[in-house]
Formats: sequence, C-alpha cells, structure tokens
Amino acid sequence: MLFLLHKLACRLQWAGPIAILLAALGFAGVLLSLLGDPSRYSAWLEPALVLVLWGMMLYAFLNLFRRIPPPVLPHDDFLTRLGSRIVLALYTLLALLVVLVTLVLVWMSTRLILLD
Repeated sequence: MLFLLHKLACRLQWAGPIAILLAALGFAGVLLSLLGDPSRYSAWLEPALVLVLWGMMLYAFLNLFRRIPPPVLPHDDFLTRLGSRIVLALYTLLALLVVLVTLVLVWMSTRLILLD
C-alpha cells in the first residue's frame, strides 16, 4: 500500500500549487462567510471548510508520501531492522489514516452536493 501511495504522490507532484490554491480559496471563503454579511455569505461556510480540508489533505498527501522509508534489509543488524520496521509500521498507520480522512471528505462532499 505504501508503494502504491508513493507512486501516486510522485505522479501527482504537479498538483502541489493547486492544493495550496484550493486551501487559500477555501480559507478566503471561510473568512468571507464569518466576517461578511451573514445574510449573503452564511451558506458558504461549510463548502469553504470542505475546500480547505481538501486542499490541505492533498498537500499533506503529496508531501508525506513523496519519499517513503526504505524496506527492511535482512543483512542489517537487529536494532536497525527493528527501527526500520517501526518506521514502516508508523507510515502504514499514517497511510490508513490518510485513506480514512479521504473517505470522510468524500462523504462530506457528497453530502454537501446532495443536500443543495
């Protein structure tokens, strides 16, 4: 799973500026809905928050999985293998967390689309 996410992050490397732009536009929408006229911009808060979350999630995904730790090699000593296994286990947990948060964002996005 880590190698698949690494390949995907390397292929989507060009989307880094787009992720920053999405997060910035969403943040501007959040500020406008909070500080602007409540009668005009109050409905923008949820979509703007989801846009911020999508932008931050894409940016974090691209930066976290662009470089993954090397695999455990059998000729290394015990402590090096143990440390490598712990790092790989933590990266695997992080990958599962990224997938879970992405599924939650997909659910929130479809909920926003279907309710409007």
